Amino acid sequence: MGFGRDLKNSHEGLLKLQDWELKLLETVKRFMTLRVKSDKEYAALLLSMTQQTEKQEAADYVSTVSKSWCQVVRQTEALGRVMRSHADDLNSGPLHRLATLIRDKQQVKKSYQSLHHQLESHNHKVTRSDLDKMKATYRQLSRDANNAKEKYLEALAKVMK
Repeated sequence: MGFGRDLKNSHEGLLKLQDWELKLLETVKRFMTLRVKSDKEYAALLLSMTQQTEKQEAADYVSTVSKSWCQVVRQTEALGRVMRSHADDLNSGPLHRLATLIRDKQQVKKSYQSLHHQLESHNHKVTRSDLDKMKATYRQLSRDANNAKEKYLEALAKVMK
């Protein structure tokens, strides 16, 4: 059937897959960390700009241009707050879960390698001891067969005389 032969390289393949997944998750984590950092910086700059323009605003005249400008400033401030909120949510939610997932996958890989090593050593030990026992049994049976053959030949020689 070939089942055992198909599994010969599965350990190495599984380790490569685990390594690749961990590298990919680390890349995603770095990307998300940089995204959070840049979003927070961008939000801080937007809020800083709106605070500076609010201080410089002259409310002496009310016109459609000044109303439009006030609307732009308010929308920019709202965008800054939303960006900061989303960055904080990304940092505390998915990024935290991703870090936990990476730690869990590393632990699973470590456990898998440990169990695989234990199984391999147990298999080697059992196979080796069984093989040694079979060799010893074979040698003993071979000696017994040779002794029986010698006795048979002696008995046959006595009968022939």
